[in-house]
Amino acid sequence: MSFFKIILALAVAVLAVLGAFALFGLLVWLVKYLLIFAVIALVGVGAYKLLSKSDDGSPYELSSAEREMQNAERMLAELRRKQLTK
Repeated sequence: MSFFKIILALAVAVLAVLGAFALFGLLVWLVKYLLIFAVIALVGVGAYKLLSKSDDGSPYELSSAEREMQNAERMLAELRRKQLTK
C-alpha cells in the first residue's frame, strides 16, 4: 500500500511540474503578444501624430489677443484684491 502511495505522489509531483511549465509558457506567450501589440499601437500613434500635424498650430493654443485678455483679467483681479484688503 505504501508503494502505491509513493508512485501516486510522484505522479502528482510530475503533473504539478508539467502544469507549472504550461502556466509559465502561457504567461510568456501573453506577455510576448502584449508587447507586440504595444509596439504596433505606439507606431500607429506616432504615425498618426506625424501625418496629422496641422500648420496653424494646436487648437488649444491661445492667440496673442486671448493671452493679452487673460493678462488684463489677472491684473484686474489682483487690483480688486488689493483694494479689498485696504
